[in-house]
Amino acid sequence: MKYTAFAATMQAVWFSHDEGLSWNRLLTPTGGIYNEARCWAVATHPQRPGELLAGTDQGLYRWTQASGRFEHLPSPMDSLQILQVEQDPHDPNFIVCGTRPGEIFISADNGGSWTRSRLNAGTECWFINTSRVTSIHFDPRDRDTIWITIEIDGVFRSTDRGETWERLVEGLRDCDTHDVVFIDRDGERRLLCSTEAGVHRSEDNGRTWSHVPTPAAPWPYVRSLKKRADGEVIFASVGDKPSGETSMLLASRDDGMTWTQLPVPEPINSTIWSIATHPSDPSLIFVATIFGQIFRSQDGGDTWEKMQRELGEIRMIAWAPDANGSIQT
Repeated sequence: MKYTAFAATMQAVWFSHDEGLSWNRLLTPTGGIYNEARCWAVATHPQRPGELLAGTDQGLYRWTQASGRFEHLPSPMDSLQILQVEQDPHDPNFIVCGTRPGEIFISADNGGSWTRSRLNAGTECWFINTSRVTSIHFDPRDRDTIWITIEIDGVFRSTDRGETWERLVEGLRDCDTHDVVFIDRDGERRLLCSTEAGVHRSEDNGRTWSHVPTPAAPWPYVRSLKKRADGEVIFASVGDKPSGETSMLLASRDDGMTWTQLPVPEPINSTIWSIATHPSDPSLIFVATIFGQIFRSQDGGDTWEKMQRELGEIRMIAWAPDANGSIQT
């Protein structure tokens, strides 16, 4: 399987076509995007191989393997920072974007037109001054339900595809929320949420939350949560603080009840900010620190190796199989 890895950085999007060993950017005159644009998010979709959406501080862009360049998708977000981008797993034309300040914008026609969702979340907050959307998730049980996390305003859920929202924060030790994973087994559901004050679990579909001890980690700051594509392992990145000077990667094989540290090579230079998986190969996983280190596992997370190339500041990493044909970047 041939695939491309993508890194959203403060110097646009970087591409790797050799399993993460080397990385390159598009040239500004021909690539369609300023190669020092700040890129916050990248998103791929299984039904759209060879296509990437990128959220930047200069708008939303779409890259295609066939064209080898980015196309700007005009939207009300052109003057905002687009921090999160997700597509409906069943319909790639339905795009949800989260911004700073904490707002949600939705397109049902593949980016042709946009609606600002009536989120009514806080747009100002302590510590970081302006709130921001930190994750977007389509509910695996109900395609009309969307979940988001906001830093710093908690967890929000919409059961009508973004028309209305409910804030779900009862039991959270901190409303500085970062990520969510869903665990559905034998007709029962559990949700996990990462926060500045550790992992939290909900047994009642988000109505209430309880703190989950992670004794393997010496710090409470949990950033990214990601379920391995086969659903057998959940990964959690923990750092000494938001940007941080070091980090560790935890794994749970019992749906978040207990956690162990994974052998990511040290020294790790800052908090692991992003974890990348893909359903086409559960064994292949990338993680990236906010200050540019990239690590890869080819055995589902049991062993890890550091990629020699570092990329400055990374906000998100992803990978996806290539479309048929040659790669153009």
